[in-house]
Amino acid sequence: MLCFEFLYILNQEIYTRYLKRGMYKYIPKIWLKKMKPKEVVDFTNEKGDILGRGIGIFLENIEMTKEEYINGVINVAKFFKSDQTKKILYDDIYIFDSQDRCYIKEQTGLEIADGVDVFIYFLPYVLKELLHLCDEKLSNSEILIISDSSNLPYKLIERLSKEIRFLTILGDKKDNVQKSIDKIYNDTGLSIFYSQNVDRILMNYNIIINFKDNIPVNIKKLRSKTIVFDLSTEKVFSEEINNINKNVITIEDFLFNWEYLIRQKEFFHTENLIPSHKYEVFNRYDIKDFEKVLVRNQKYTLEELVQNKIRNRIHI
Repeated sequence: MLCFEFLYILNQEIYTRYLKRGMYKYIPKIWLKKMKPKEVVDFTNEKGDILGRGIGIFLENIEMTKEEYINGVINVAKFFKSDQTKKILYDDIYIFDSQDRCYIKEQTGLEIADGVDVFIYFLPYVLKELLHLCDEKLSNSEILIISDSSNLPYKLIERLSKEIRFLTILGDKKDNVQKSIDKIYNDTGLSIFYSQNVDRILMNYNIIINFKDNIPVNIKKLRSKTIVFDLSTEKVFSEEINNINKNVITIEDFLFNWEYLIRQKEFFHTENLIPSHKYEVFNRYDIKDFEKVLVRNQKYTLEELVQNKIRNRIHI
């Protein structure tokens, strides 16, 4: 059996286009809809090593319920995964909430690639570069982290700890985070302020890093030109900000160059930059691959973001 690290549920448009190229183009679409999932491509690097496998399940313009999507993904993962497979790659990752992802993992033993580990790895670099372009220093910045119940916020804090001096964690219960706060202090010397009062402290920060899906925040109280990094699963926070407070800069994703990472490009992605959840499956984490950030669905280099959105703002 071939071993590969990820299963990619092919983009519906890509899979439909693939079927229309061959003998399947003569088959009525209503029949194609009933086809079993199909192995379409093995993804390889420049050396020819197999990295992942592309499976066609869903066709373009075919309506499905969320439950049908989830069951389709689970059945394919169980059937096609190898002993080395660790992740499921899926384009429309925001269709799955945290509960869905846990259920899929329970049923398949595989995680949905969500890009959060990539975001955590690159965020200190992005922050440092952004502030440098603004003639400011990360070490002088006050950062608010809105924590969820996972260990992900503390992975980020460990990465930031050598670069920052001022950090606040906003969480539900202090008992849930105190051990981690104490551990970080013992390991790094970084002293962390903890708060449960959201609206009282929002005006104090121009850099906010969010991990939580649902937070009762008065978005109108955010400072003008606050920079928000949204690492939450469902991106509810950034969506609400985008609808209510146009002056806040919401960074929703990082984008990466992938020209030399994979050979079967026509099956993997249709644009020249890939989002963090697709970059994650390469296990590469190279600063040279970072290209742009996604802000309100628009792509910017850090220089473009500073020039177009941050210049002439108050100090961070």
